[in-house]
Amino acid sequence: MELKLPTTQRDQLMLIVIVLAAAGIYLFHLYVYGPKAIQLDALQARVDSLTAQNETARRDVARGAASEIRAEADRYGRILTLMRQLVPTANEVPTLIEQISTAARRVGLELEDIRPLGIIRGDVFDTHKYNMSVTGPYHRIGEFFAGVGSMTRIVAPMNVNLLRAQTQAGMPRGETRLEAQFEIQTYVAKRGGS
Repeated sequence: MELKLPTTQRDQLMLIVIVLAAAGIYLFHLYVYGPKAIQLDALQARVDSLTAQNETARRDVARGAASEIRAEADRYGRILTLMRQLVPTANEVPTLIEQISTAARRVGLELEDIRPLGIIRGDVFDTHKYNMSVTGPYHRIGEFFAGVGSMTRIVAPMNVNLLRAQTQAGMPRGETRLEAQFEIQTYVAKRGGS
């Protein structure tokens, strides 16, 4: 079978219009309808997912899970309140240093060197570091660190180095005076960062 092309000008013009219309439909489908169909399919999948989540939430509420969620939110609120108590504000750092000094005196140690090591800036809180040393018997140094660890704010002794003290005068027989050199690290909440 032989393909016959139109011979009249009018038929040729109609064939060109038909070919251009078919090409336009193809290009519309390829560049407009196809991408929109993909977006619509993704949107429909998201709607189906959200509908399923809403149905699950309705079932949970119907069986009393809302009270469980409220209880969990209350528990998280209490934990947040506790964390706010553990992390001091900037104006409390001198008080913390005084509490550390008091903890040393309470167990009979001499707090010697206190030097600030600087502040490490963070997104939610800043880390304040100090270099310190105490001198006294081993067990009292342990009591001192236990006292620092039980403070109401987070204060972490780090990089502890125990050395034999220069002088041993006044020590009971069988005990050795030690010098504990260490860093203290505490965290300070940023204003509005909680």
